[in-house]
Amino acid sequence: MGVGQEPASTAVYYRFQDASGRTHIVDSLADVPQASRAQAQRIEYQQRAQPSVLQLPQTLSTWQTFGLGFVAALLVVFLFRRLPGTMRMVLRVGIIGGVIVLLGGAYLGWMRHATGQSSDALASPRAIIDDAKSAVEKMNARMAAEQTEIKEAEQAK
Repeated sequence: MGVGQEPASTAVYYRFQDASGRTHIVDSLADVPQASRAQAQRIEYQQRAQPSVLQLPQTLSTWQTFGLGFVAALLVVFLFRRLPGTMRMVLRVGIIGGVIVLLGGAYLGWMRHATGQSSDALASPRAIIDDAKSAVEKMNARMAAEQTEIKEAEQAK
């Protein structure tokens, strides 16, 4: 199983009708009344393993990530201190800003790579937002498919 993967699993349900003809779906055979167990239908729902953006990348720990950020901040301070004093302040700020943008893009690219979204070395905040929107659309489609399956199971008698 790779980083950002959910394990495949099987959910088991039982469908039965009570004395009034109402259809029930339960997740345990013990929840089916004894009189209805002979007519209860077993339903298996196989979930496929899919990438999940809800899981954090497992490649670096929190302390390692903090350490990388701290080293990046030290690098920025070092560059700022080492630039010759004759350079104009605007140029110094521009260089420092460029380094910050480059490091930020590299970090976002690493995050997308670690979650299986992309293999690009650099990424923008817009790419992260697009990934999140895509994940929400996939989740909504999956939930709609599950609702359709549940309705079909309830209508089948």
